[in-house]
Amino acid sequence: MSARTARLTTDTAALREMLAEDPVGGAYMLGDLDPRYTPFCEWFVSGEAGGRDDTIVLVYSGLSAPAVLTFGAAEGVEAILDAFIETLPEHAHAHLAAGHRAAFLRRYTMDRELPMARMGVRAEELVFDPAWETREDPVVALGHRDTGDIMALSTHYPDSFFEPTQLSSGYYVGIRVDGELVSMAGVHIVSATDRLAVIGNVVTHPDHRGRGLSTACTGTLCHRLAEGGHDLIALNVERENASAIRVYEKLGFRRHLAFTQGFIGRGLDQRVG
Repeated sequence: MSARTARLTTDTAALREMLAEDPVGGAYMLGDLDPRYTPFCEWFVSGEAGGRDDTIVLVYSGLSAPAVLTFGAAEGVEAILDAFIETLPEHAHAHLAAGHRAAFLRRYTMDRELPMARMGVRAEELVFDPAWETREDPVVALGHRDTGDIMALSTHYPDSFFEPTQLSSGYYVGIRVDGELVSMAGVHIVSATDRLAVIGNVVTHPDHRGRGLSTACTGTLCHRLAEGGHDLIALNVERENASAIRVYEKLGFRRHLAFTQGFIGRGLDQRVG
């Protein structure tokens, strides 16, 4: 087997070309190529010596804790970790594509590990019910004035990753019952450059579940994203969350790949230097 190279890059055109081979699998990374996110990105790539790069490890520092995401060949992830372990975060939230978990566990511990699925849908395949926007408690847009209510609702889903800056996208919606925010859906990433969005922070208050509120919020949000020119919409869901997967499948989403999500950390015995 040829030797592997590993390096840092800022070549967004080459990164986009690689990720475009699997836009659903690489949706988060494609989105992070948008100019609003690139200042927070470090891109590590690997390929066989003399050949084309086929692996990416992204470190994103634009959240309250850094995030590490992987894409491509397992051998390439090994090469990147070997070359850059000293500069990679000691602690981070990680999305590790299938086959990459073992390489990280040789260098990190992982807590709160969850088996996840990436799902995706093209705009023309979305299912939309106009009744979602004309219900007695309609789906409404949410903004910065709703931050307190959003944070309160998010406590019912501890693994949500809501950051108030996400509201600036203009793509957060919710349902209020008697003035209380009881359901919502929003976005992690919106990219006009690549015409894609990654939705998340889909939460319904436990007292209001089973009434189709998540379906209405998510469906309405996806419809608005499609109207805004976003051709590809992706999301992450726990693989064991059958009820959520059914909701997304009704909207047109299809399961695309499996990955592992968790919090990685290096102890003193794992640190280099």
